[in-house]
This record gives sequence, structure tokens and C-alpha cells, in this order.
Amino acid sequence: MDAITVKNISKKYGHRTILNSVNFSVKEKEFVAIVGPSGAGKSTLLNILGLLETPSSGSAFLFGKLIPKINSKKATMIRRNDVNYLFQSFALIDDMTVFQNLLLAMHFTDYHSRDKRKLIDQTVQELDLKQLENAKINTLSGGEQQRVALARIILKPGKLVFADEPTGALDEEHADEAFNQIEKLRSKYGKTIIMVTHNIEEAQKTDRIININDIQK
Repeated sequence: MDAITVKNISKKYGHRTILNSVNFSVKEKEFVAIVGPSGAGKSTLLNILGLLETPSSGSAFLFGKLIPKINSKKATMIRRNDVNYLFQSFALIDDMTVFQNLLLAMHFTDYHSRDKRKLIDQTVQELDLKQLENAKINTLSGGEQQRVALARIILKPGKLVFADEPTGALDEEHADEAFNQIEKLRSKYGKTIIMVTHNIEEAQKTDRIININDIQK
């Protein structure tokens, strides 16, 4: 089954065309890298698929269902229950602790508070974050914050992960470690991943590389 299907998606800002009739699909549990030059629309495409931006024309489908308008109640439910984001900036709440950030990720789940605690414990152990559980995000290194962001994805519902340059702010050692954990989101947790990257070595480790210029007119 296709997790994502894109049909003739275009995006314009004023008279400037960023995306021109994009067509492609991604299978469920596939790990795909989107590459191409800066300014070619990679992040814009990711934002459209993640219901953060509206296309100028065309359609996109998540697991066979048409993506609704981004300000609709349906879109809110999809962002809450079906979609995960992994940004270069991590997008964590700086003045909250690691535990508080992870608990917030589970806010809309049906787990009992005791079960939430157990799942968080398992996840912080897996990602070597146990000793940092009560530390505030703004005291952590970039590599540690990335692990928290990954833990949040493990705990949050949602089969889709949209990753925009997820290792771009990390040094080589921590970038390699983070990439291995991202791949585990697919191999262990069964998530479908679309990753925008300029790192060709990382792209070559995914299931498939898509050049943004090859999927549009």
C-alpha cells in the first residue's frame, strides 16, 4: 500500500513557481530521501505533505485519503495522530524537562498515566536519556536534543515521519548516531520516513533517493 501519493502538486509564491506538477509515491514503511539543490522546493514539498502548507494546485493522499485543508479539524487530527516531524532545530520546548516534553507528546493518546510513565522509561533507556530525564531542554547538547526529538516520535502516535535536514546541525559523529536512530524508526517501529537532506552519504543508506527535479515538470 502507498503511504503517500502526490498528484500534480504545484506551489507558487506570487509569480514565482517553487514546485511544478510534482508526482510521486512512497510505499508504507519505506525510507525515502529527497535530494536536490537549495531553493528547489524540497522543504516546501515536505511542509505540504505534513499539512503545514497548502499547495497552489494538485492533490496529495496519506494512506489513500485526500489531505484536507490545513486549517480544518480533519487536518488537526491528522497532525495529531498520523504525522511526526523531525526538524533540524528539534522543535522542543526549551524551558521544559526531557520528561515533560515526552509526556506532552503522549497527551492525546489513550494510555493511562501509569502506562505513559512506563513507555517513557523504556524509551529514555533505549536512547540513553535516562540520566537527562529531569534536565531542561535548553541545557542539552545538540545530539542530546536530537535524541529527545527521536524519543518523542517513538512515543507519539503516527506512522509517518517527515524529516527536514534532521542531522544538519550535528557534528559527524552525532549525525551518524542520529541517522541510525532515524532508520530504526522504520526498521523497529514500522514508520514511513521521508527525509530531505543534502547529505548524499546518508541518502544512499535509505531505500530510495528521489531528486526533486526528477519528479516535476
